[in-house]
This record gives sequence, C-alpha cells and structure tokens, in this order.
Amino acid sequence: MKPSCNPDSAHPALFTAIRWPKATTPKREQILSMVERAVDWNLLEEIVRPFYQADVRRTGRKGYSLRMMLRCHVLKRLWYMSDRQAEHAVLDSHAFAKFIGTDPWAPRPPSATAIRAFRKTLHENDVDTALSVADLIEQHLTASLRAVGMEFRPGRIEDPVFRKASDE
Repeated sequence: MKPSCNPDSAHPALFTAIRWPKATTPKREQILSMVERAVDWNLLEEIVRPFYQADVRRTGRKGYSLRMMLRCHVLKRLWYMSDRQAEHAVLDSHAFAKFIGTDPWAPRPPSATAIRAFRKTLHENDVDTALSVADLIEQHLTASLRAVGMEFRPGRIEDPVFRKASDE
C-alpha cells in the first residue's frame, strides 16, 4: 500500500518543517509596501469618513470598508487605472489584493461600480471651496511619498497587443 500524500495524515511534523525558499520580492509588492509605510491611512480615513458611510450604515447591504476603498483609489492613482481595470488588477495580482486588504488567494475586491461610486463621492464633495476630497487625498499621497524621499508619476499596466500572424 502506498503511503498517503496527505500532509495531515502522514507526518505533519515533516511537512511543517520544510519551507520553500523565499524568492525575490516582486517590484509591485516592494512599491506597495513602501506606500503602506509612507501614507498615514488613519488621517486619510478621518478626511473621507464624513462623506463615505456605506460600511457603517444600519440598513441594507453593508458596503466595502473605507480603508479598502481608499486603497483601491490609491492603486488607481499610482497605476493610472480605470475603475474596471482596478477591479481586474486586484483579481489578477496577489500584491494588489494583499494591499487593499482582501484575501489574496480568493480576492473579493470591490466591483467597478462600487469603485466608481466611491470616486464620484470623492470628486463631488468639497473640503474647501476650491479643493475636493480627491484633491486632498492626492496632495496627502504626494506629500507622504516626498517625505520619505520618493516621488511618482502614474504609470499604466499595459495589455499585450495581438495581431493576425502573416502567412510567410
């Protein structure tokens, strides 16, 4: 009879002692970890909380957490993504899913519709006469990154281009 390949049944101590060697950290994960450390997320939540109540309302379906929505907004800004691209990027990238706070192995990111509604909330509400909440977030993000010696220009995650192959 063949020994069982189930790690729980055969020798659990053997399987817990073996560790896969740590690969290099992906560039995307390095960038997000730097952003995680640089930004004061509690301050951003205090700024946006008066305008976003979907996660604390008492009736109806509970919305996504404010922290998750803020992080999606920052991802969109850093990688210059649309709402739909942000939803798909979180589904595709382990680093993105971990950054916004959803389970990286079975991500349930906010839908593009929820991300769009949050973006509209940020752009429609003003903190000052000339400053929207989105502008304030942008200023805080830029200042936080400059404080740690970094500056950024938004970039895109490009999709491959497919063309019909020539018959040569």
